[in-house]
Amino acid sequence: IEPTFAAIVQNKDELNIPLELSTIPTPKEFKDAIESLSPEQQAFAKAFRSMQLASTLFGVLVIQIKPQLEQVLNLPEDSLTKEIKLTQDLMQLFIQYQIPSDLLSFDST
Repeated sequence: IEPTFAAIVQNKDELNIPLELSTIPTPKEFKDAIESLSPEQQAFAKAFRSMQLASTLFGVLVIQIKPQLEQVLNLPEDSLTKEIKLTQDLMQLFIQYQIPSDLLSFDST
């Protein structure tokens, strides 16, 4: 399953996601409902149900960005915790310019 959408929520941002909800019949209810249809109509109904089932998954994954940012930049753990302005500036740069993480690193030696 590939993610379709993503959002970066930071600081005290809130995210409201409106969901369109509908009930999909159980496999038995579906089978009972289409058994009196013609083979062509059954094939259409099965294709339509397959399409419905393919788009019923909704998942939320929360990734703490600050530890990942520290890892990408090779910084010690929790080094950005008190550096609020620096962290915000770095995040803004990543978001605005969509810099891939493999192009960035910091080596303190």
